[in-house]
Amino acid sequence: MSFKDKIAIVTGGTGALGRVIVNKFAEEGMKVYVPVRSINEFNKIFDDSQSTETGEFKGLLKRYALPCDAANEAEVKEFCDNVVKQDKRIDFLVNTVGGYHPKRMILDTDTELLDKQLKLNFYTTFFFTKYTVPYMKVNNYGRVVSIGAKPAIETTGGKFAYSFSKAGVVNLMQTLAVELKDFNITFNTIIPSIIDTPANRESMQKQDFSKWVTPDEIAEKCLYLFGDVAGSNKDNVIKMYGGV
Repeated sequence: MSFKDKIAIVTGGTGALGRVIVNKFAEEGMKVYVPVRSINEFNKIFDDSQSTETGEFKGLLKRYALPCDAANEAEVKEFCDNVVKQDKRIDFLVNTVGGYHPKRMILDTDTELLDKQLKLNFYTTFFFTKYTVPYMKVNNYGRVVSIGAKPAIETTGGKFAYSFSKAGVVNLMQTLAVELKDFNITFNTIIPSIIDTPANRESMQKQDFSKWVTPDEIAEKCLYLFGDVAGSNKDNVIKMYGGV
């Protein structure tokens, strides 16, 4: 399948995972929109990616930043509306926004922590999916991939607030797949174990990094799920555990 001129949104596109996905999509010819709180941060992250390691020019990659707080419903709606005003449609959405909390047993968990995790991990995904899918319905075409987490499907002590919020992401994707089964729109969730990012290496220095899942592997899986051959994969929960 040719991805040339497809329109994609990647939330969390300046993060360690998101930026790899953004670059991969742009290299495939997509026009990629990234919601950001800081345009300067976006420019700094992507400024040097126009050239290869040898300095050869790769050509203009179509990546665009628009101001948006992914946890603010009104701003998310405005962001999606603006993308459609510019390009008339939205083909792909990847939800990567998320965050973790230190170990906290349930008896020590308060509603503040639950609210923070739901806002960061669930509502960001809920808002962007809610406001992109109506445009996909109009065109009877769309692909949505959300990044879950291993604790969302495997009970893990000390991570309830995190796992609860990520489990909501899994259920959201599966429910939408049922509700919109008559449309050519797919909703899949990727479940990584530990992603090989600088932050994870710093916090788990004694681990075997070679067993972790790389951002490149996840980006390639997204491309596969967006391709024509994966059109029947409407509500999959895809484990990417590497060697962990």
